[in-house]
Amino acid sequence: MNLETMAQIGEFAGGVGVIVTLIYLAAQVRANTSSQRADMTARVLERMAVQQHTFAFDPEANKLFQQGISDPKGLTAEERTRFSWLMMEFLSSIEFLMHQYNAGNVDPETWTRWIGIIDYWLSFPGFRTYWLCRPVPYTESFTAYIDERMTASNYTFNQARWNEYRRTGESASSVASGG
Repeated sequence: MNLETMAQIGEFAGGVGVIVTLIYLAAQVRANTSSQRADMTARVLERMAVQQHTFAFDPEANKLFQQGISDPKGLTAEERTRFSWLMMEFLSSIEFLMHQYNAGNVDPETWTRWIGIIDYWLSFPGFRTYWLCRPVPYTESFTAYIDERMTASNYTFNQARWNEYRRTGESASSVASGG
């Protein structure tokens, strides 16, 4: 075997080594990206869970929020300010979620779930009024998204079933069947 043949074999082996290294690095980047996406989704959902926890376990915050989304005219000026703080936090979290989804950091199934939650809240007159009178701007893309959802009023949740539950504590089907 002469020197030229050995050099060609060395170049070939080096090329194969580079290809194997690139494949390995691509797999590592993919695994890291997946891990970062999962972490970002967890962070977003944790942020939302903290807010939900507040409304579930703080009777005063829950009452204020319920009154604010149903009939903000019934709130005092101080209560409307507190309601605004609640709304700013909630909408900022949704805005963050939307931007993370658009960046590819939140999976489509999670985002679809939150679209339904957004639609649910948009069905309340006080929520809609707050949005139209909001004291702070949001990003153009988020503002356009919420404005579009409000205009469409084509909600992705079952309004009749939810209204029946809130009114009676039962679903329409359980009322009809007697159980």
